[in-house]
Amino acid sequence: MVDRSAYLARIGYQGSLVPSMETLRGLHLSHVLTVPFENLDIQLGRPIALEPAALFEKIVTSRRGGYCFELNGLFALLLEDLGFAITRLAARVLYGAEGVRPRSHQVLLVHLDGKRWIVDVGFGGQGLREPLPCVAGLEHRQGPDQFRLTTDERGEHVLQCRLDEAWTNLYSFTLEPWLPVDYQFANYYHSHAPESLFVQRLICTMPTLDGRKTFIGNLLKVRGIDGLQELHVTSEVEREQLLQEHFGLIINDRLRF
Repeated sequence: MVDRSAYLARIGYQGSLVPSMETLRGLHLSHVLTVPFENLDIQLGRPIALEPAALFEKIVTSRRGGYCFELNGLFALLLEDLGFAITRLAARVLYGAEGVRPRSHQVLLVHLDGKRWIVDVGFGGQGLREPLPCVAGLEHRQGPDQFRLTTDERGEHVLQCRLDEAWTNLYSFTLEPWLPVDYQFANYYHSHAPESLFVQRLICTMPTLDGRKTFIGNLLKVRGIDGLQELHVTSEVEREQLLQEHFGLIINDRLRF
């Protein structure tokens, strides 16, 4: 169980709570527009706890973000509390990958009215804004973004996003169910291994209604209808000010610069 009212207030959702496509879409969009994908705790040397109470305290009470195991982990609990039927899955990240990576991204499958929907509020790079029908070949426009599912040579589902006039692979997955405990090893790797991108650099991103804000290292990019704006940060204080201004994040400890 989660504190439903507090969670809904955190994401600014005031719509219907009946388990329906309208509710699922509204919750998903509200979540990604208010809760950033971020790895600040890893940069601060803090452990990433996946227990429900820890997730709620961080994301709702402390008004922070997180990465896939945290964001999709807590969102799954909210959906279940509202009466949605979900299956937890694991995906193999393809976006920006060199070689074959293990399955280490948490994604959700929602079963609703005889149909299946891919739900993911925790993918940092060009992630979904809304649920996506789990149907291969169907192109789906979501605000300024366009997505589709295909299948690869292994028979896995592949989520793609249209970038620069070409379809780009984001991640692949099967429909084999995972349990919450199954993500513990991947969570430890991503938050501790020197080769993990989350250990190597600060990452913070979230979509806007007409674009996306992305903060990587000391570079903030804001893309919208007016094009792309870039700002290079030159101090810890400036970076923390921008994290608060653009992502609503307040960090008590000093980040490494």
